[in-house]
Amino acid sequence: MITALRKGLVDGLRVVVAGARSLDDVPHDVYLADLAPAAAAAADGGFDEVPYLECLEPVLELAGGAPSWVVDVSRTHRGDRGGVGQAHLSVLIAVGAPPAAGGSVPDLTPVMRSAFSRMVAQFAPAPPVALARPDALDAAVAAVGHAYPDVDPGRLSLTDEEHHADQGQWSFGLSAPGATRFRVLLGLVPGLPGSAHVHRMPLGEVVDSVGP
Repeated sequence: MITALRKGLVDGLRVVVAGARSLDDVPHDVYLADLAPAAAAAADGGFDEVPYLECLEPVLELAGGAPSWVVDVSRTHRGDRGGVGQAHLSVLIAVGAPPAAGGSVPDLTPVMRSAFSRMVAQFAPAPPVALARPDALDAAVAAVGHAYPDVDPGRLSLTDEEHHADQGQWSFGLSAPGATRFRVLLGLVPGLPGSAHVHRMPLGEVVDSVGP
């Protein structure tokens, strides 16, 4: 057990990337992916976040440089799992407010899809398993709860849904008391059905779906 802890051995990694207007603001978009880095970790005896950060480098560049992002890396080891841990890599990106003359903030979705795809190709060799509707809905609710800890997942209600079977995607609209609404896309990345994009919608915003 102590050996696994000392070596930093992990068999799971959650990557979370959040986009907000500023580093002190509530994120409006959160991207999540769960990976199994055990094979990669075995090559050097322990978890190393650098290869994953390299995959995210284009995302950090889109944010405009070092003053615009915060990176946090942590590991949790449990004695009842032989000391093998779970790693967590989170990135908060400040994308700025919409221009005064109109327009929108940078859309992180294409570059995030590309970054997660690179991670899947390198670190997640397990074959994908399609999510049935109950599992997909549970995953969407859990994604909102993880992305926004102040939201009680048990109080979320389903407003609408779409299933794009040919793309391996589910899209759910979820609403919380107080008129906070979320759009959750599962299957953001081909080959990783649980990869998610959670979009927090301001009051008055209408979004039909979040897709490719």
